Amino acid sequence: MENILSIGAGVVLRVVLGIATGKDHKLIGILIGLWEGVVLSHFLSKYARSRSRSKDPYLALATRMAIDIYLSHSLSRFALTCAWTPVG
Repeated sequence: MENILSIGAGVVLRVVLGIATGKDHKLIGILIGLWEGVVLSHFLSKYARSRSRSKDPYLALATRMAIDIYLSHSLSRFALTCAWTPVG
């Protein structure tokens, strides 16, 4: 259930940032990448504590990234998001 909420929050964040920044792909890519890194880190640490080797955090990340490329149609924004995800 939390993965679904994180997907929904990620979509809302993408839409809000798109409106707030005036479609500045560099800034949006960096902020979304940081968001994705924080969310992925949270879910990986949560599953590490429960000793479960679930692939759910990675599947949720892949889903959010697929939604990102579908909504933005921008490979440069997608590349920035992927580059900043490990930083977050």
